Amino acid sequence: MGKKRGCSKIFSEHEMKQFESNPNVQHVTDKSITYAPALKLAAVQAYLSGQTPMEIFLRAGFDVDVIGHEKPKYCLKRWRNTYTTHGETGLLEEQRGKGSMDYCANSISNNSILFETTC
Repeated sequence: MGKKRGCSKIFSEHEMKQFESNPNVQHVTDKSITYAPALKLAAVQAYLSGQTPMEIFLRAGFDVDVIGHEKPKYCLKRWRNTYTTHGETGLLEEQRGKGSMDYCANSISNNSILFETTC
């Protein structure tokens, strides 16, 4: 497992490679994970249908021992707030910065690829 410095976890090269191989990860650095827009939407929909944040992240192929046991809860809370305020578009398009590029999820054809079928 990676080292912890202060409040932020620093991911090892091995952990970063694991994240990069997950289709639910758009980008990863040693300090952060950018989740795929399709995951954000699918996660909110799964939460609204009764799944817990932990179940959602485990099914999406994340090791909570690596990302942290609280990360699923915090991400789902942030994504639900975005969904409530901006709807699906808010989760599928980049929201940071006024002139940022849109990362629209035109390539999303089937949300079933987001979650592993075996738990």
